[in-house]
Formats: sequence, C-alpha cells, structure tokens
Amino acid sequence: MIRLGAAILTAAAPVVVAAAEVDRGTRVTGPVVWHLLGYPFEAGSMIAALCACLAVRFYVVQHSAGTNRWILDIPVSAISLMFTAGIIVTARPQPLTALLFGTGLGAIGAGLIRIAKKHVDRFLGETTGG
Repeated sequence: MIRLGAAILTAAAPVVVAAAEVDRGTRVTGPVVWHLLGYPFEAGSMIAALCACLAVRFYVVQHSAGTNRWILDIPVSAISLMFTAGIIVTARPQPLTALLFGTGLGAIGAGLIRIAKKHVDRFLGETTGG
C-alpha cells in the first residue's frame, strides 16, 4: 500500500510543480491541455485515468498466484495503459469518466488482447476462432 501511495505521489508531482509555477496574478480559466503526437487532451483526465489503471493492475497482480506474476503482468499492464491513454486522447472525457475508463481497462487486463483480436478478425473478414 505504501508503494502504491508513493507511485501516485510520484505521478502527481509534475502537476503540483506546474501548478506552483503559475504566477499569482495569472488565473487558470479552464483545464490544462497537453498534446501527444499532435493530439490534444486534458491533463487531469489523463493523469486520473492512468493512475486508476495502474492501481487496478497493481491490485490484480497482488491477488494473482505465482512467483512470476510481475514478469507476466508487465506486458498486460503496458497494453492496458496504452489503451487507456488512447481512449482518453480520443474521447477527451471529464476526470470522473476518465477514472472509470482507467479502472475498467485495468480490470479487463489480458481480456483486451482477446477483444482486440476479435475486432481485427472481424475487420479483416476472417472467421478463425481463437
């Protein structure tokens, strides 16, 4: 639990530093918008979603059996985080909705691979079972 708290604080540190650098006379009138490869998204929503996804993946791995559970979960967590970031960039949701996206995709985990394979098979017109 301490590691999770430290991870969340580490992820939130750049946001706190950026907020502290705002001049006292400057007013922030809307959400901070960042860009990733030319795509705009709200910073708060992205941070909320990625932290939720990472927290759920941490929780799932802690409750799974096996000595190699971390090694096996690293690629699944990476895919979950990438799908979460992709959805946030595409949908640009409010922070609460972003938390739900991150939590849901983190919980699906390896199921994302099966879902993506079904969509690709359907797109390519293949009917192979998998």
